[in-house]
Amino acid sequence: MTDLAQRQIEIESDTARGRGDYTAFHALWHLAEIGVVTDLKSFASEAWDLAAERLDGEGQRSTRVALIDTSVAAGHPNLADAINARFALDLFSSRMGVPGARDAYEGILGDDNRTLPEDFPDGAAQLWADLQDHLKSGPSEAHASPVRAANAPNFSAHGTAMAGLIGARPVACETTAVAQVRVFDPTTGTYSELPMGQSVAFAYSGVDPFCEIVPISTNFDPEPEQLILALLYAALIDADVIVLARDFPAPASLAPGVEHSPEALSRALGVDVAAHEIERWTVLEELTIALSKRVPIVCAAGNGAQQRILYPGSLAADGNGIISVGARTAAGQSASYSPVSDHVTVYAPSGDGERLDDKMQRLDVQSAGFNPNDHSQFYRGNLGSFGDPSNVADVGPGTHAPQDLISTDVPGRAGYNSSPNAQVFGRDGAILDYRSAYCRFSGTSGAVALTGGLLSLALSAGRLTKGGAHFGVNAKAALCGGAAQSYAKAEPAIHWRNLSPDVGDV
Repeated sequence: MTDLAQRQIEIESDTARGRGDYTAFHALWHLAEIGVVTDLKSFASEAWDLAAERLDGEGQRSTRVALIDTSVAAGHPNLADAINARFALDLFSSRMGVPGARDAYEGILGDDNRTLPEDFPDGAAQLWADLQDHLKSGPSEAHASPVRAANAPNFSAHGTAMAGLIGARPVACETTAVAQVRVFDPTTGTYSELPMGQSVAFAYSGVDPFCEIVPISTNFDPEPEQLILALLYAALIDADVIVLARDFPAPASLAPGVEHSPEALSRALGVDVAAHEIERWTVLEELTIALSKRVPIVCAAGNGAQQRILYPGSLAADGNGIISVGARTAAGQSASYSPVSDHVTVYAPSGDGERLDDKMQRLDVQSAGFNPNDHSQFYRGNLGSFGDPSNVADVGPGTHAPQDLISTDVPGRAGYNSSPNAQVFGRDGAILDYRSAYCRFSGTSGAVALTGGLLSLALSAGRLTKGGAHFGVNAKAALCGGAAQSYAKAEPAIHWRNLSPDVGDV
């Protein structure tokens, strides 16, 4: 090859790209970030100590978290003791829901139906009565449906990750074992077993490993009636915290500023919107606000990096207990996808994301696909990765944080961290694929789960006391710690020290 040809192919874009590796970070870094643990080596935790002492000494029932989401892989080792499967309700495959057990509701509902609370909208009265009648009947052939149940593993990845961040329990190594591996010898046609049956621990914990989680599963594009039923059910089971990391596709929220009439909304959305649909969505909105005053409802602010907050999180106001949660990176700033709005109630840890537009330039410079020659020298000077020893620049708008949340996953092929094995538990529960039990998770969904978990822990530890018609409002005030909202600073950030009963009338 001539010198000229050699020079021609040695173009500048062939220089070194990102390394494709990252400085190690603890999988549970978020627990230290929100003040639940003070040391990630010893896992010292004032909050956990208080919760353990209170629940053991006072005989209190576990804090009950209603998770309105997809279903949950309740058999996951870290979730088996956290999920109240008897109270779980599947609204996906039956209009009124498939209850978890025939007798699960006897101690809650009693012989006579409860009266609709006075502050709930009258439009929910019939569904309130019908739901109680339905639950008392228990599972039966009438609930059979050709639709695959939402609690099947194929639909449970999101709910499983949410549940893990909220209340997963660590599992001691003596209770689990890795399955032995059999090696085939083609020369003899025989198998031999390698000595790999040693014990391993599922050393993972949610924010409140003392709570109980009740999955309330809905379909992926729910009608208002299904969401009304989900909220009414959360009220019936006396949920202490409601976690709702999804949006409601209400016509009015999709067409802000448009008159709430069938004609105007139909024109704005390009589809027919009937009057009875608007009525149902109105009842749902009124119910969400009313219930939130009694029980905090933790909602996702959204992942679109827009001024608008997802509905119903956009309903958050001083007079209700709706909590709109944005995402805060390990670098202590708003995630690139978090809404650009000071109407976000609180920020909680989550993963970051790459973004490159006229508002923000934030790229993962350690990614193997990052090529510094794709960008000007001035632009490269404003980029960096949080935690990278070679990044000496201060944290700024261009600093990318590669630290995702780590959470529980559906073991096997159906999870986010998919396994080549359809089943990851062998004979006697031996583990075939340990890796598949966990996944990386981010977005404002992850931030919502941590926020719901922190409120639950505050109740478990006695930092907050449930009671009164305005507990949801007061719990939100305590969560904020009296701080003002600021998108630029990703504040107020949730933290154990902010949960003071002196804030608000808790």
